[in-house]
Amino acid sequence: MINRNEVAREKMQRAAEMLQDNNIDMWVFYARLKTDTALELMFNTDSKNEVMFLLTKSGDRIAIATAADTKAYEESGLYTEVIEVSGDGFEKVFKEKFDQYQVKRLAVNDSTVDTRCDGLTVGLFKRLEKAIGAETMAKVKCCSYSMLEELRAVKTPSEIEIMKECSRITTDIYDALFKRIHVGLTEVGVAKMMMEECAKRNVVTAFGNPPEYPLVLNPKGGMSHRDPNDINKIEAGDMLVIDFSIRYNGYTSDIARTMYFLKPGEEHAPKDAVDCANAAINAVGAVMAKIKPGMRGYEVDAIGRQSIIDSGFPPFPHATGHQVGLEVHDGGTTLGPKKRYSASGILRKNEIYALEPTVLQDRDKRSAIIEDNVLLTEDGCVLISKRQTALIEIPYRTGEEA
Repeated sequence: MINRNEVAREKMQRAAEMLQDNNIDMWVFYARLKTDTALELMFNTDSKNEVMFLLTKSGDRIAIATAADTKAYEESGLYTEVIEVSGDGFEKVFKEKFDQYQVKRLAVNDSTVDTRCDGLTVGLFKRLEKAIGAETMAKVKCCSYSMLEELRAVKTPSEIEIMKECSRITTDIYDALFKRIHVGLTEVGVAKMMMEECAKRNVVTAFGNPPEYPLVLNPKGGMSHRDPNDINKIEAGDMLVIDFSIRYNGYTSDIARTMYFLKPGEEHAPKDAVDCANAAINAVGAVMAKIKPGMRGYEVDAIGRQSIIDSGFPPFPHATGHQVGLEVHDGGTTLGPKKRYSASGILRKNEIYALEPTVLQDRDKRSAIIEDNVLLTEDGCVLISKRQTALIEIPYRTGEEA
């Protein structure tokens, strides 16, 4: 398993380059009680204690922490300097370093458009401001959003390897489920099977608060985002949709599969079920064939949306896709309609997206979600998850036979 400190090392190296490119002298990360999600991404720390990190355009990496954390930061080998403080020592050291580096521009995490880039609380900002003076702060302060958004979205080599393994484990769990699943199970019963397979691999579900059940939907019970229940029971001739994410080494997957339960003596699924699944499969393929760096999110969305419509099914209400990383829905550019602010973003090499153009219909009709994860390359994309290329047909069997 890749040491997450390698991710932090890669992120801080890139951050130094960004500071140089943007002529920013220092970037301050200041948090307590895990208020800044950037700390996990940039420094591989989940400390609840008050902590400050200073990154400089010269490449220095300074950790300022209480006695409870300094040893771990020293042993990580990530920092050029680790300083132990207590009480108001944070502000004093910040002022000393601010003066030492003759800071003319200071980046802080106070984005107004992305919660993942808005980790500096008002209270801690006031303490920084007090340390150097309100007038000075007004002159030097700039928002880190453009840098932090890219650092979160564009994956490093270590992140890519982690997420490939995360996707592999996810599809492995699906393959195990397909061998066990049978008619007579409720949505909750299926979810419990998946949780058992997660436990065997020492992973947890990633959406919501683990161990939260994955999304298991029998379309005849409705396709809204809802918890699985014990009312909707699988019968022969039913379709079943599962949207499932795991967390592995801090990172997540997001993969959906659609299956059909064969009736006794039935060799293959009926045409309406196959056509429904193929519409979603073909739409994912259409997006994969065209998506590449330089496109805007809404341009990609239009491809998946039109493919579903061309297959004779209604347009879906959600986005064609979204970024995946530390979270299942990881912010940044969304592959959604043009009216969405986040859909105007430009795609970049080494971003990872979940693609899910979907067939959603009333509960008396077939519905299908096929979702796969791709990594953007120089001029296109590559799969990091094993792709669903046909409707999964589950042989007729009961619990005793499974």
